[in-house]
Amino acid sequence: MGDELHNKSEALFHTLIDAIATVLIEDGMDEELVKYRGENAAIAIQGSFILFQGLNDLALFMGVIQNLPK
Repeated sequence: MGDELHNKSEALFHTLIDAIATVLIEDGMDEELVKYRGENAAIAIQGSFILFQGLNDLALFMGVIQNLPK
């Protein structure tokens, strides 16, 4: 079961990072930066979601989402 959960989590994070990277490329960002920016955005989103859950404060999550580059 552990491997299956890991594989699904890995696929989810790759999908999230790839989706962010696609948007950044479409917006004209240098392709060498998109993976780094996508990973940082995923870290910010997931981290704020954990804080939201732990502190029951949606403002933390929404603040990160609103501050992501357009």
